[in-house]
Amino acid sequence: MEVLSLEVPHGRRGAGGGSRTGGASSSAKVAIGTFDGVHLGHRQVLDGCDTVLTFDPHPRQVLDPCHAPGLLGDRRQKLRKLGSLGIRRVAIVPFDQAWSRVSAEEFVEGVVVEQLGARAVSVGQGFRFGARGAGTTGTFDRCPELSTRIVPLVTRGSAGEPISSTRIRRLISEGDVESAGELLGSALALPAVVGDRGRLLISSEFARPAPGSYIGYVDSRPCRLRVCQDLSVAGAGTARTGSPVQVTFVKQASWAESRPAEL
Repeated sequence: MEVLSLEVPHGRRGAGGGSRTGGASSSAKVAIGTFDGVHLGHRQVLDGCDTVLTFDPHPRQVLDPCHAPGLLGDRRQKLRKLGSLGIRRVAIVPFDQAWSRVSAEEFVEGVVVEQLGARAVSVGQGFRFGARGAGTTGTFDRCPELSTRIVPLVTRGSAGEPISSTRIRRLISEGDVESAGELLGSALALPAVVGDRGRLLISSEFARPAPGSYIGYVDSRPCRLRVCQDLSVAGAGTARTGSPVQVTFVKQASWAESRPAEL
């Protein structure tokens, strides 16, 4: 899978716009979105596309860091999931203040069409983009080179609640990692670093489970996990302090399973 970083467009197409990347021709089918977690709803947007246009860091981390959502995975995990779905090219917007000033029209013409050579785009219902969020799905319709597919919200559950990253974060914050994993399409897995006394430290930029006991894995080792009040994780493992690990939360532990892990 090809992974590339995009440049801020300078002017409209035909007036100093960027060149197409990776040998792109006007045939790409491009899914556009943040795709945090690459959950089951996102996969409907991705269906039938060969290219993904996404953002890293999450735009809210730049524009409103105090209210940025907890992420459902890191870049490496996102790329791995996208590759497993058959995506052949991922174009990453390295979002910063300069990107935040790109108008919706410049984004469509200078990035989606000119740099990626798109002939079709797929976005979720209610998708907004461009400076001050002025771009809507209707903005794509004004570009004659593009056909646009708008994917309605995917619902799951008796209440008909949409699958969304917000819903999954809420489940994680409530400790219901099993339901969160069902909506993600795989168990919640977060990067961590081994701290003092073997505690596993997960950065606050990620959506971390509520304090409690869980069944899961540290790297590939099955173990009981105890999320402490400070949201550090106690779990079985022998990795050295400072070592990176991946912590996977499968389900909440029952009373019999919630005895303290051997540290």
